[in-house]
Amino acid sequence: MALNDRVVILREAVIKVTQMLAGGEVKVTQQGLDAYVVTDAKTHKPVRVNLPYLPDNAPDDLCDAIQGFLDHEVGHILETDWVVWGQAVKDGMVDWLNIVEDPRVETRMAKRFQGCGSNLANTGEFFLKKYTQPKLEEAIAKGDTAKIQGLLMVPLIRAMSGQRVFRDFMADKMHMVEETYDKIKDLEPTLEGCESTADALKTVVEIKKRLKEESSPAPGKGAKGTPPPPPPKGSKGEKAPKGATPRKAPKPPADPDEEEEEEKTPPSAVGEEGEPGDPDEEGEPGADEGEGEGEGEAIAGEDDENETESDDEVTSLESSGTMAEIERELANSFDKAVSRTISDEAYKEAKDADYLPFTKDHDVIEPLVVGSGYRPEMLKAVEDATAHMVGPLQKDLERAIAARSLSQWSAGHRSGRLHSANLSRLIVGDDRVFRRREESRTKDVAVELVVDMSGSMSGSKIHIASQTAFALSAVLERLQIANEVIAFTTGRECGSEAERDEARKTSKRIGGSFEFSRTEQIYMPIVKGFQERHSTGVKSRFGWLPNCGNMRNNIDGESLQYAHRRLMSRKETGKIMIVLSDGAPAGAGDWSALDNHLRNVVKDIGKSGVKVIGIGIESSAVQKYYPKYIVLNNMADLASTVIKELRTLLLQN
Repeated sequence: MALNDRVVILREAVIKVTQMLAGGEVKVTQQGLDAYVVTDAKTHKPVRVNLPYLPDNAPDDLCDAIQGFLDHEVGHILETDWVVWGQAVKDGMVDWLNIVEDPRVETRMAKRFQGCGSNLANTGEFFLKKYTQPKLEEAIAKGDTAKIQGLLMVPLIRAMSGQRVFRDFMADKMHMVEETYDKIKDLEPTLEGCESTADALKTVVEIKKRLKEESSPAPGKGAKGTPPPPPPKGSKGEKAPKGATPRKAPKPPADPDEEEEEEKTPPSAVGEEGEPGDPDEEGEPGADEGEGEGEGEAIAGEDDENETESDDEVTSLESSGTMAEIERELANSFDKAVSRTISDEAYKEAKDADYLPFTKDHDVIEPLVVGSGYRPEMLKAVEDATAHMVGPLQKDLERAIAARSLSQWSAGHRSGRLHSANLSRLIVGDDRVFRRREESRTKDVAVELVVDMSGSMSGSKIHIASQTAFALSAVLERLQIANEVIAFTTGRECGSEAERDEARKTSKRIGGSFEFSRTEQIYMPIVKGFQERHSTGVKSRFGWLPNCGNMRNNIDGESLQYAHRRLMSRKETGKIMIVLSDGAPAGAGDWSALDNHLRNVVKDIGKSGVKVIGIGIESSAVQKYYPKYIVLNNMADLASTVIKELRTLLLQN
């Protein structure tokens, strides 16, 4: 499967962009298939955001959601007052605070950074389409009005805060939340005007207070035509009016389905700091058992009297069970709902992925570090094996390039040097009687030399590969042709035991025979960079390469992708990749996927316009993966095989 450019860009750019936006205050990782946020236990501030490692077939709406999810978390880092947030956690108000703080920080982010508004809107649409709408349709089908109002609480508040995506969504649903909206609709300007986390907290305190108040009956209604009793004593600072008889809201009837749903609620559905919603908010134990100094019995009598006339009942969101559903949804929070939905979608896509590593976070591409065990004799061995070849090979290529350059004349132009053979064209009014000498572009090419340094290359193979790469690079440098030599192997497995556990759990959750294509680090040491010359330091790397001992597994496909992207960043018109290897990919993961991935990568590199050739080092295994290949069994064959092919490739540019 060809790479999805959108996915590649997201993988590589999103971490860097996030670090810039957040000023380095949050670590972004891409591993596994779960999206989640890790917060500091003391400050409650996000310190790490993990994104799923997206498969190549990830759809655009999932990419959009991830970008907006990151922007949302960066918004919290930059805009949220964590002192106020921490106090809300202590007071059990953090879930309520989040519904106003979320749209506030998103509005601020949209103003601060161009493009964030679009990303956040995309995430809002993703949340509504993948999370809210399916659950809403299910609640409507069941006639569960409390659940409906709980699900629509976040969209309602976001719509009232001025977010267009949510206003459009709520346009035909306001009748479903009419009772809730009537209690708070005058707060719309306040919601849109919140300037700080403290403002947001004050606003949600007022919202919660109003939603807990009982609705007044129509004039003349109620028990014996009297006004309804005052609101119940609320939690955390809410008191009944002075002199009034307090009344507790009756506990909603037990619903077996709701109890079962609560039992199945995953740990991630609790508050920001792992605390479930305040149990006092969902009906207090004994609230309908006549507790207090005599008021319970009288109130029970009133309720019995009005039981058969529902129009005369004094109702509240709390007594109807709606507040319990609202708080249950708020405990999920927008952040958690989006992260779970992103994870679910990533799992779906992973099932059909042809190739999927657990993570690339630990992959390293860096100049080869020459170890303390290096000795000058190591470089001398390489130079002695190639010294007699470099000069003649250079002359051979120079003559071929010069011969091609001398023949580049183009006739039939309206300007240039007069071409007497074309003067007859003037008779018929054709003024194309000039010719031009086209400068050879043979040297306008960049060459990437990629060396397999896996364990199977130990012994004579890695020495031949190092000497071949050294000789080719030296010849190309003398011809002033840009070139790079880069090797590939693997490092440690997943970064920690926790990551290995996560990889196993993820594979089990997907089911079947799913296995991450690779679960170990790729290590690619640069022996000579494009911008480097054959200095003493660079040459010592060639001497150290076959002696470094850092030779493990080989993830050929992804390693070639890394090398290809480095090559494609060059400005030269022509591009050539030469891979020196001895066999098939091998590493921790799905070997079949590794094998197929290399074939597909080689095809994709060829389709990009890069001329690629595999050189089998004492092995013909390269013929399975590279349409164009040769086998090199010893350095004596270098001139007759490799240089011959290189000359052909250069003259084709």
